[in-house]
This record gives sequence, C-alpha cells and structure tokens, in this order.
Amino acid sequence: MSIENRHIQWSALKQSVFDVVVIGGGINGVCLYHHLCKQGFSVLLVDKGDFAGGTSQASAMMIWGGLLYLRNWELLNVRRLCTSRDRMLREMSEWIKPRRFRYIPVHGRGRAALMHAVIHFYWLLGGCRRLRPRRESDFSERAFLNPHRCDSSITYEEAFVEPSDARFVLNWLLPYQNGVQIALNYCSLEGGAFDRTSREWSLDLSDSLIDKHGCVRARWVINAAGVWTDGVNDQFGLVAPSRHVLSKGVFIALKRDQRHQVPLLFHTLDNRDGMSLIPWGPVSLWGPTETVAHTAERGYTIQPEDVRTLLNELNRHLANPVGPEDIVSLRCGVRPLAVDRLHSDGCDSIRLSRRYRIHPEAHVPWISVYGGKLTNCVPLAREVVGLVKKAISPRYGATSMPKCDIPDPRWDSFPHLHEPIPSARWCADREMCWTLEDYLRRRTNVSQWVARGGLGRHDENLPHIIRLAKCFARDDDDVARKTVMDYRRKITDTFDRILAIC
Repeated sequence: MSIENRHIQWSALKQSVFDVVVIGGGINGVCLYHHLCKQGFSVLLVDKGDFAGGTSQASAMMIWGGLLYLRNWELLNVRRLCTSRDRMLREMSEWIKPRRFRYIPVHGRGRAALMHAVIHFYWLLGGCRRLRPRRESDFSERAFLNPHRCDSSITYEEAFVEPSDARFVLNWLLPYQNGVQIALNYCSLEGGAFDRTSREWSLDLSDSLIDKHGCVRARWVINAAGVWTDGVNDQFGLVAPSRHVLSKGVFIALKRDQRHQVPLLFHTLDNRDGMSLIPWGPVSLWGPTETVAHTAERGYTIQPEDVRTLLNELNRHLANPVGPEDIVSLRCGVRPLAVDRLHSDGCDSIRLSRRYRIHPEAHVPWISVYGGKLTNCVPLAREVVGLVKKAISPRYGATSMPKCDIPDPRWDSFPHLHEPIPSARWCADREMCWTLEDYLRRRTNVSQWVARGGLGRHDENLPHIIRLAKCFARDDDDVARKTVMDYRRKITDTFDRILAIC
C-alpha cells in the first residue's frame, strides 16, 4: 500500500460516519473488526503502532484449553477455552494446526501418576475431542534432557498458530479493506467527544505516517486497546468496573536441537507455574516468566534478571547447560489481566483468571474490553458484536460487502534460513507494512529466528538488510542505510547489552 493510497483512505474516512470505530490492532481488536465487517457494519480500526505490535506478537502461539488454569480450579473457564480451541481448529484449519504437547514430570511415580490423572481430567473437560493423553518413556527429546530429572512423559494435544501469532492477527484484517471498512496502523486516537443530539462520536485521529490529523464520526466505539485500555478510558473520562493488572512475560529463543519435535512443559522450581520449550522453525522458545508490571512501558522492557531466571530454570532440565551466548533472540509481552477496579495492587498475577470481561457504558455507546487471549478471541468478538447489533443495524448487508481477494505472496529467501519468507516488496505493497522492523518482526519471523534481530552474530547479514530497507525507503540508498544503522543501535541496546551482563 502506497502513501498515495493512505491519503485516499483518509479522504474516504473523513467523509463517512462509521457504524463502529475499534481502538486497538491486537488480537481482540482485529478479531472484532473481522466479525463486525462480516456482519456488514462499516468499521474503522486504528492502532497507534503496527498491528500486533504489543502483546499479540509475544505469546506462546498456543491455542489451548488452559491446562495450568486447573491449579486455580477454573473448571468452567477451562471448559470454555477447550470448546473455543476445538471450534477454531475446525473453522480455521489454514491458520491453526493440532499439536502434540509433552509434559515432563519430575522424578517420582507419585507425581507422575497425579499429573497423568490431571491431564486425563483436562481431556475429559475438553469433551474427549483431542488425542487421548498417554505416558511415553521413549521420545526423541529425552536425548538432550537431564537424565536425573526425566524418565517419562505424558503427551496430550493442543493447537498452535502458524507461522506466528503476529501473522495470525494480520490474517483477520486483510480480507476487509474496501473503502467503508478500513484498518489503519500508526494512527493514534488523540481525543474526542460524544454529541447527544446526533448520537455520534467525533474522534480526533493523528496519522504518524503521513503527518495527517483529522476528525472521524462513529455511532459506536469499542475500546480493545489491550494493556492501554485503562488509559484510553481515562482519556475520555470513562470509568469501567474493571481494570487491568499487567503481567510481564519474557521468552528466550535458542537454536533448536533437531531432536526437539514437540513442545515440552515443565513445572518451575517453586512448583507455582509452568514453562514451555516450544519448537518454532529453527529455534526453540523457552518461557515465559510471570511478573507484575506497574506500567506497560516497564513491562515491555527486558531486564538481565529476566534472562537469568529463564536460563536458570531451563538448565535444570538440560543435559548440557546453555548460556547467554546461545540465545538467538528475546521476546517480551505484557498480558492484560482483568480484575475488579478495587482489586488490591499487591496481587499474585499467577493466581488471576485469564477470562475476558466486556463492559458497555450505560449512557454512551462505548464498550470496553478487558482481558482475553488468542484462544478466546472469537467468543469475545461474537459477544461484543451481539451487543452492537442490539443497538444498531449494520449499514450494509452481510453479503453485500466484498472481501478482498488475497493472492498468495511472492516468496524470498534470507541468509541462514531454510524456510522461504514473504518478500519485503510484497509486504510493503499488499500488507500495510511500512517499516523495516514491521517486516523483520511481524510480517516475517526473521528477527526471532536469526541472531541479533536478523543482523547475525557478527553483522554478517547487514548488506542484505540494507537491501531490504530500500523497499521501505522508496529505494533511497541513504535513507535505507540510516534506517538500518538506527535498527542496529536498537538491537545493541535491547539485546547485546542485556546479554553482556547476564
């Protein structure tokens, strides 16, 4: 998509009264956008950064029923998540694939028998729709695990998004871009007001890509801004009965041992949580941590102690320990956990429910979305769409809005990657990809699969990345080189310096 097309979009949106404006381009926002568009509503989605630029690019990529939530006796929540998982597997088979998981119990027959019973109960809660759990003592991953801590395993089945969570988010958006259904990244909500006479919102938007400012009108607003939901409500003087507690989750990625074929689940040393070692392309993801963050900005900042914690936990389970020098990439997200507004700040985030909450305002057409995760994005969206449909009718028929034809992408290669990736030019032209970092982090997995954000251990990929950067710099060599040098400095600050002191 060109800058010229972006100006055309702005001309269209300034002349329209949208049925709904959705704030936030994470999984909840884009799933809502998709379902509203599918029903024939005219919809504008805005995000101040790139789509999936926050929590939705840093998940474990699991579509799961919430096995670990059984520790809090959330039986109804687990049942609902299992139902949602299985429905998504049926309806989105191109995006989501079934995946075997392997739980590794600590030594001791009593513990293994207990966990086998728990996982079997979990399977029953899921309606017995996935593969039946079973014990296995002979498996390929055992070769690199600590023999003193591993003598058996319990396998069960979940699901996994492919090729990444960021791509999963983007897939919801692309079919609906037709002039009355518009999604804009790098467009922030600056303010606005509700006119009780016309029953319309006037919303002030600022587009950082084309330095454009303007006002759009809408009949309804849905605040699905994730970890920033409370801040958006504060901006408009709205007080919901819920708020978010923020939980920081960090992963490390290491070069994958070829014997690592299925995700492995372990309990942490204090036995309060679980961590997973997940095979993902050429890397294995290990994590996540779980610590309360007091602000989103602090939550998205990886600290050396996060990495040390992960390495210490992982090395308990490996036959040959790994260190900071083995880390390919770092991955950090902030989970927005829904709690009552008066909930104590001194809470343990591990004990908090992962359920979502939906709050319609009583006096203005505004809905706030709290909590949620990849697995329950569809029931959340359907519930919100149901509330909107009770209040207003879609402006267009559900079958009258044409979906964009999404052709297969043009493919390219990247040094040291065996898997093909969508070309930078294709992503720039077709997928609202505006920056080098958008491409390396969210349109492809390069920055997660290749060391140091794709630069390589010793900057050996620098010339290739400069060529990629030209696609986002209108083929200007000087601008492309400056972009890459800025990117390299960011990698030095957020990766090299952290690992140097671990």
